[in-house]
Amino acid sequence: METKDLKLARHLARLVLDGGESSLSELRPALERILEGRSGTASRIFLKDFHKEVVHQLRERTLVIESAQPLSDADCATIRDSFHKDQTCELQVVNRVNPSLIGGIKVQLGDNIYDATVANQLQSLAKSL
Repeated sequence: METKDLKLARHLARLVLDGGESSLSELRPALERILEGRSGTASRIFLKDFHKEVVHQLRERTLVIESAQPLSDADCATIRDSFHKDQTCELQVVNRVNPSLIGGIKVQLGDNIYDATVANQLQSLAKSL
């Protein structure tokens, strides 16, 4: 994809995600204008890259918290607030219970994973022996 198209796909994805539900009604006409005059292949490539960009930005805006036991809403809010300092947009929180972690928490934001679990510490200890 051309750099110009990639920038356009990123910008459009950001506008859609920032605008929320109200921006969805404007998405179709905007895409039609962008794709006007393009070949079928070029249109598919742009739409595929636009989709990838939306998925990527959603991952960047979603804080996944895993713990061995359920966390309270207050605990999740505290964790969210500590990660929100570096974010320009509101973070969505997904709280998952994963008993295999034994204890502690694992947090994922985008491509970054922060692992403070007992299972990870035990694995690190086993590697060091």
